[in-house]
Amino acid sequence: MISFLLNFAFIYFFKHKKFKDTFDGPQKFHITPTPRIGGLAIILSVFAAALFYHFTAYKSDIFLLLFATIPITVAGLAEDIFKKVNPKIRLAAAFVSVLLGSYFIDMIITSIDIPFIDSLLQIEVVAYVFTIIAVAGVANSINIIDGYNGLSSVVSILILFALAYVAFELNDSLILIMCFITIGATGGFFIWNYPFGKIFLGDGGAYFIGFIIAMLSIMLVNRHNEVSAWFPLLAVIYPVFETVFSIYRRKILKRSKIDHPDSFHLHQLIYKRVIPFVFDVERDNRLLRNSATSPFLWLVCSFGVIPAVIFWKYTYVLFVFVVIFCVFYIWLYKSIVKFQIGKYLK
Repeated sequence: MISFLLNFAFIYFFKHKKFKDTFDGPQKFHITPTPRIGGLAIILSVFAAALFYHFTAYKSDIFLLLFATIPITVAGLAEDIFKKVNPKIRLAAAFVSVLLGSYFIDMIITSIDIPFIDSLLQIEVVAYVFTIIAVAGVANSINIIDGYNGLSSVVSILILFALAYVAFELNDSLILIMCFITIGATGGFFIWNYPFGKIFLGDGGAYFIGFIIAMLSIMLVNRHNEVSAWFPLLAVIYPVFETVFSIYRRKILKRSKIDHPDSFHLHQLIYKRVIPFVFDVERDNRLLRNSATSPFLWLVCSFGVIPAVIFWKYTYVLFVFVVIFCVFYIWLYKSIVKFQIGKYLK
């Protein structure tokens, strides 16, 4: 409810240009300038809920979790406002957030259920570097898919529900509560974002949610030996593999800089080539095409989340599903690029 009301207030009151997203550029698929600080409403709502739980049996534990999010979240919000934050600064912010997380909570990756790599992760420096890359990768992956109404918010909610289910099975109240707090805050934003795109998540919101997902995933594995390290990876496989594949496509295939925006992500190809074919909508009806794109990607995300929830204990099964998803993603991407997807949709 807090998130819902705050987003309404931001839509109504924040008319200043610097808080709005323009509709120019390869990653812009909306038609009017729109506030891009929906993430701020989510952040404030989560902290408000944390304040409530501060006076319960959990005391400051949830605040300690959220304290670690501040550096990376501030870097994201600064990008939303000024639009000129160097990627190196954002990576440094992720580094500081990981350090805070490792100090206040058990948020260092020391095992991924691969013997050789697990041995390396026993070296503290290696574990920190690996954790920084993993956390920054997950946070950035949520930001990368934040291009269409309802896409990143529902994907995040699906992933958080997966984490919440396993936390419930293991009676881990702290992680369960954090999941539902974030789900509720994100849901309040979703109501205003989908389908009409009245407000956008922004980098601050994407980094905040992505960091929380990464943080809770690491905590869940570290606190419970029965949880496979491949469970959270499969749960987040859609946005993470989207990021990895994009880096490969740009750096290896195109020899271009990976931090430059482009218009060849899977969600952008679905918007351009699948939606007009399936719904027979005119290309200038950008709002309808925008909102119709996200459900396709929600389904793609569920192909990772559902088996992750079912087989959260079983490393080898989870590994097989990770491989299957990656193969499926590449097949789907190539089919759309080569205009072959139409024959499967007839």
